[in-house]
Amino acid sequence: MAEPKRPGGAPLVRVVVPNRVDIAGGTLDIFPLYLLVPGSMTVNAAIDVASVVSIHPVRGAVRLVAENLSRRSEAPDTHGFPVRGGFGLVAAALRCFPPRSGIELRFRNEAPIGSGIGASSALLVATVLAMSRLLGMRKSWRETAREAMEIEAAHLRNLTGSQDHIAALRGGIQGIRYLPGRPEPERIGPGSPVGRTFAAHGFLAGTGKSHFSAGLNWRMIRGAIDGNPEVLRKFRGIADAARDAWEAVSAGEIGRVGRAMASEWAIRRTIARGISTKEVDDVFSSPGFRRRVAGAKLCGAGGGGMVFGLLREPGDREAVESFLKGRGISPLPFRVSAGPQILCSGEIGVR
Repeated sequence: MAEPKRPGGAPLVRVVVPNRVDIAGGTLDIFPLYLLVPGSMTVNAAIDVASVVSIHPVRGAVRLVAENLSRRSEAPDTHGFPVRGGFGLVAAALRCFPPRSGIELRFRNEAPIGSGIGASSALLVATVLAMSRLLGMRKSWRETAREAMEIEAAHLRNLTGSQDHIAALRGGIQGIRYLPGRPEPERIGPGSPVGRTFAAHGFLAGTGKSHFSAGLNWRMIRGAIDGNPEVLRKFRGIADAARDAWEAVSAGEIGRVGRAMASEWAIRRTIARGISTKEVDDVFSSPGFRRRVAGAKLCGAGGGGMVFGLLREPGDREAVESFLKGRGISPLPFRVSAGPQILCSGEIGVR
């Protein structure tokens, strides 16, 4: 195939998609768990921590470049990369499109590895969006989310959910109800009064410890699939907390959202060993932290990664972030994202 022509090696396509924090109901997005727990719902928020993919014209072979890992690979075309190793998930995604040569794909995650905020899933979504746009394919967000989820599940050889992909594709604050055959998300925009209030109270901080969601997720849901009544009771409690969190988010009731988060986390941390850590337990139980924070949790499956929480008052941010720094937990800016941005042929916009 002829090399695409663009002056100065400017990107043919550049896609920026948000990562997410899960507010309540994580894990319930994984099939078949939501079929076993009536009223399953996941609540999350897309955040301005991005995963970025750009496609550039080159001569001859195809190159993959992980910009923040100083890693690269080359193959005759986009089907020539191994599906195991550092570029395995990307390689699996590329095989879902017709083979292409004469391009370089560059990747960058702003989140640290093992952050628990869906960075790998977001990067996969960005890859699918970038290749679709390059090849002139138009797909709905539902089609893209389902495709990305199934690519990831096949690659990991494990159960995966769809909340990360939906957040990356739609942005904002999402309340996702899981019904047989389809997820039904509702969205609150970041520029709405509720969105601005939520952003003013939210905080994010990295523990410096990586997590591995696939193993923890399997330990959590295995008991439910086996019909363990105690595990199913706990997941019903998580579903109740998620529905309460969404009602509270929709009403802009931050204190109530925090209480729902705290209730959800209190249940979640007992489902499987390794979800919480002693360091995190010590932080969350500190009287000063509890006085200023309405609710907090570890993102994703837990075991490390990012802490997300809601301040009782926006003015408490400095004190809470100073406290976290003193415990070796690094605060990050917190902003809610409007959704993916796609740059193609000199035009940029939210998809």
